[in-house]
Amino acid sequence: MATVETARGDEAALITTVIPDAEALASSTFQVAVAGLVAASLAALHEAGFPHPVRMWTFIPGIHAPMGDGLDRYRVFNAGRYDGFARWLGRTTPTAASLPAASAVGHHGRGLTMCALGSRTQGVHVENPRQAPAFTYSPAYGPKPPCFSRGTVVSLPTGSRLLISGTASIRGEDTVHAGSLSAQLEETLGNIDLVTRNVPGPDRFAISGVETARVYFPRVADRAWLASAVAAALPAAAAIEFVHARVCRPELLVEIEATVAAS
Repeated sequence: MATVETARGDEAALITTVIPDAEALASSTFQVAVAGLVAASLAALHEAGFPHPVRMWTFIPGIHAPMGDGLDRYRVFNAGRYDGFARWLGRTTPTAASLPAASAVGHHGRGLTMCALGSRTQGVHVENPRQAPAFTYSPAYGPKPPCFSRGTVVSLPTGSRLLISGTASIRGEDTVHAGSLSAQLEETLGNIDLVTRNVPGPDRFAISGVETARVYFPRVADRAWLASAVAAALPAAAAIEFVHARVCRPELLVEIEATVAAS
């Protein structure tokens, strides 16, 4: 049975939902459970008075484990997430305007944890002109596409912030630079830069405004090089966290999420 916890602040609420032994679930059961978790998270945000999801994180056990029919657990998760958004929105196809920034990575436990950050006001969702919107991916990447935007702008008393989704070396919908960590990092940083420059409206963002970043990496030996390279690419004042985790595709060697202040 899933658990739901709510933390409220003046400007936002964070809903944390957990399926304790998700790793043991068969494919169809796992998909249904994820759909329920998404719907429960969004309902809890609404009940807390922060009905607009602006950022989500999911930590998936055995993210690349085969689940049958040529699908790994991440692709089954995507199908469940899609179903959950469709159920909550009351339509068969989630729309761009309803999908927040998000990250989904693997971990070594057995449970699935989802965190959803909600705001009182609607965020502005942002895409990357070099990448296909994730929610339009072809069936080559699973029977139902990932449901998230590349970034979401939120208004806070301290100014606007751009919440950038987990970003990797993907162009269009395909991985590029397989096998090269340095080239993948360059592509990833380039994608982050493009998201910052594609924000509509009066606020202006740039990669020089990154305040926080989280770097996911699947190979322990890469941490030292990444620490040096990422620090050199981001502002000196940025708080950077490094997390050893598998990301959504086995060939991806780095993924970065970030918070960016308006200039």
